[in-house]
This record gives sequence, structure tokens and C-alpha cells, in this order.
Amino acid sequence: MRWFILVLGIVAAVIEASLRVRLPCAWVTRLTEHGATVRVVEEKPAGPNRLQALVEIDPGDADRRAIERTLRTDPYVEDLELIMPPKGTILGSLWIRECHACATLAESSCYLIDATATAEAGLLWRLYAPRRPAVESLVRALKARGLEVELSGIRAVDRLGALTERQQRVIETAFALGFFEFPRRINLTALAKRLNVAKSTLAEILHGGESKILHAYLRDRLRLATGRTGSGKRTTGAAE
Repeated sequence: MRWFILVLGIVAAVIEASLRVRLPCAWVTRLTEHGATVRVVEEKPAGPNRLQALVEIDPGDADRRAIERTLRTDPYVEDLELIMPPKGTILGSLWIRECHACATLAESSCYLIDATATAEAGLLWRLYAPRRPAVESLVRALKARGLEVELSGIRAVDRLGALTERQQRVIETAFALGFFEFPRRINLTALAKRLNVAKSTLAEILHGGESKILHAYLRDRLRLATGRTGSGKRTTGAAE
């Protein structure tokens, strides 16, 4: 996160992009076939041709043990650690081999906000980047590795408005019920029932609100972490 804050200090706006990436490793799709919702929280290199991924799995009505068996028998998942409470979100740390898409992302200057499983062995990535060329470079690099990728959305984000009344109400409720805790005290399915909204609608509201909050946080941290002289240069010792 620190490098991303420093990058923000020298660009006029943040680029937000959405990419649909089809993965050769099918563990994501195998989980969605159970009816589970998969969210990749963080990814990082874990050695040559190996990646560690922190994931949240909302099993819905699926058999939790079946989800575990699916992961343990997947040829691309070399190792895993799972936190499986009787109810709620399953947390997992997966060590995945030969995930070229994820490795390419980790080598880029783009920052992953979240990744959600889609059909056909795919992930929908939401990214922040310092400049549009950084996103275009990532797309080229993915294609160079023989991966199917579609840039489904890109925009420059300079200023974001305040949370809408609905976003604020939903996020405050989610916070009070422990949705943002680790591990979560309530999952997306239960929260949607509590708020009497469709699960997909709730996910959209949360993503929109979280995006605004994250932007505001990064910009506030930037003001604290950097200072500027009259020449526009950052002052010594301004970063954390």
C-alpha cells in the first residue's frame, strides 16, 4: 500500500479499471459450481511460478466440506490453510502454481482492489493504477502470456462525491454486524437477508461505497505523508 500512496503523490488522478481475465487454473470455477461466491482479497508471489492468494469464500447453501475437498484435490492448488467456522465466510490462504495471470498482475504497477469469480474459469479484477498506460501495459503483458483478457471498463477518478444515503446506511449496518471484521461475523448472504436486498445489489452498493472510502483514505494519507515546496518537489522525510 505504501508504494501506491507515494505514486499517487506524483499523478493528477487515479485510474480505475475493470478487467475480465480467463484463468487456465480452474479452481475458481470449480468453487462457483458449488454455488459459492469467491473473492480474492490479496495475491503475492511465493517463489518461482508460485503465488499465494488470500481468499474469502461465501459458501451460501453449499456443503463446506465439499468446498474443502474441491480445493485439496485441485491440481493447481499445491497447499492451503482454511478457517472454516460452522457458519459464515470461509477464509483461505492458497498456494497456487503456474498462475500466470496473477503473477503478471503482481509484477505490474496496478493495485488490485478486489477480484470476483465469473463464469468460464474467469475473474473480474477491479484495479487502481497511477496512469492509463499502466493498465494498457498489463493487458498487453497478459495477452503476451497467452491469456484471454478483456478491458471492460476504465476511467480517471480525481474527485469522488460523498457516500449516498443508501451506501452510508448499508456500510454502517455492515460495520455494526461485523462484516468488515476478520474473520467476518456475518457473510454477504446473511447481510443481504438482514437488509432485505438482493445479494448482487448489496455487493454493488458495498463496492461503490468501499471505492469512495478507499479513495478518500488514500488522499488523506497522501496529505499526511507528503509535503510540497514552492517548486513542487516533495519535502525530505515527508513519506512514512
